[in-house]
Amino acid sequence: MKKRILVVDDSQPILELASTMLKLLGYEPIRASTGIEALKVLSQETPDMALLDVMLPDMDGFKICQHIRSTVSLAEMPVFMVSAKKTTEDMERGHKAGANEYVTKPFKSAEMAKLIKTYIGC
Repeated sequence: MKKRILVVDDSQPILELASTMLKLLGYEPIRASTGIEALKVLSQETPDMALLDVMLPDMDGFKICQHIRSTVSLAEMPVFMVSAKKTTEDMERGHKAGANEYVTKPFKSAEMAKLIKTYIGC
């Protein structure tokens, strides 16, 4: 059974690119383009991992990460913040929210693949 990864990003091109990359790596992407969509997905299923954009139209990725960490059935799920925001403050905020990794855009697919495999395997 393929491992499932929730990908949350309000940019359709990035959502497409990330989904294609994950499929090529043998994962099943679950897509959401808003925080509300992401919370709805998380209330219905338990992905193996989440890749969260920081800047979303309705809530930021930090809040979604905090929700994941405060939900017993999701609390141990690896979470990566994926953002164009590269300041030390943003990265610290991501880690304080409970993110395992903070990856800046644009990211190299090979590096992302290696990180994902480190956390959830193939």
